[in-house]
Amino acid sequence: MGFNKLLKFSEGISFDWLNHNREQIDNTAEFNNLIHLFPPLDDIFRKGLEKDPQEFTRTLIHTFQTQAAYNRICSGDFPESGLDRTAIREVYDLAQSISSASPLVMPIILWLHDIGRFEDKGRHNEKSAEMISEFHLLNDKGLSEEEAILIRKVVQYHLLIGTLYTGESSYMCFEPLLKDEEFQTILKDNPSIKLFVDALTLFTMIDVWGYHTNDISPNMIDNYLMIRQEMGQIFAKSGDLGEIIKGLREKSRKHLDWRLMGYMMAFSKIGKKPHLTFDFYAGMINDGFRRYAEREGLPTDWNGFKDSYLNNFDQVQFKYGLGVLIPLSYGGTGKKMHLTEDTRVNPNLFHLLVNINSRIQKEEKINAQCITGALWNVVFKGYPPWNIRTDFHQRLNEPGQIEEIVEKGKVSVDKKEGLNVLSVDYRAYWKDIED
Repeated sequence: MGFNKLLKFSEGISFDWLNHNREQIDNTAEFNNLIHLFPPLDDIFRKGLEKDPQEFTRTLIHTFQTQAAYNRICSGDFPESGLDRTAIREVYDLAQSISSASPLVMPIILWLHDIGRFEDKGRHNEKSAEMISEFHLLNDKGLSEEEAILIRKVVQYHLLIGTLYTGESSYMCFEPLLKDEEFQTILKDNPSIKLFVDALTLFTMIDVWGYHTNDISPNMIDNYLMIRQEMGQIFAKSGDLGEIIKGLREKSRKHLDWRLMGYMMAFSKIGKKPHLTFDFYAGMINDGFRRYAEREGLPTDWNGFKDSYLNNFDQVQFKYGLGVLIPLSYGGTGKKMHLTEDTRVNPNLFHLLVNINSRIQKEEKINAQCITGALWNVVFKGYPPWNIRTDFHQRLNEPGQIEEIVEKGKVSVDKKEGLNVLSVDYRAYWKDIED
């Protein structure tokens, strides 16, 4: 009974309904129906509204919009996206494949993926998964044990493909999955691992559509599906954990050039204009490297530089990093959205990454608490918003400033997650500029 009610309710959410109720969702019958289907949400939502009304409304709109976007995809027609039926055909096929295997997997993931935001925005994906278990939100939904685990794991790791695509992380960010005891049930079963990768990929695209319906281009769809294919190939070796880790690390090294292009927003800009191609961005990165190598007197080529000066960078997954990396790449000019054929990468982008890499090397060598070879969460905090005029990037480009900031970063170890943390605080390195 719960299965059919939940499926019918989810299928009834549309963009027409959302457009009429966007600012008053919590006063609708649909909102009450959602709580009826997941009773603990009543208290979760109430506390979220009391804690931060703006965040509550934003998250609620986003959640319902992801469901509306999923329903559009399942219909094979998504006019709100600006894409025609041909452009979304493969996404439609992916949604149909997942729905055929398990009709409730995607709707439940979408309803519950952000409930953790009401308690802990900083780690909302993990918190959402914890709350699903804590409040038994998957009970009485007609799910098998394998389906319930898959839903929790997609929710818990739902940022993986998104941060991989933007360059904030590498393929190594999937390694914690391999140590996750619950995930072993999925990992040992080829149909389950395929369903997991498929659901995670589809979720990543829908999560973007849940904020802005026209933010995904055909080129981006192709890139997301390529990641899905690569992950499918790596995880197909489910009987050999060593081979999976080897595959992830090899792919991380090959992915490094794309990561740096991400700091020039290649992930959202390629294909938007004729000159914005992969080769164009690759050329910009190589030009920036050459100027950096000349400035620093480094006698090495691009591949040698990556092997010698960014050899630990695959271990890095940035948290809140793009707010510094993107403006820094453009020299802090404030023209991040207006890339031209004359734009050049700021050499200090490489300088920041080299210093982070060097700090990681040093800590793994002398700090007995660090987990050698593990992932590093590099957390950026204290930097100014893009829309405020400050002297931040002027200061950041001063000689010796980047070295000082990175060296003052605090190192800790997250034993629960099995990773290291480097917290880089920019708060003391900028001030407002008066108009």
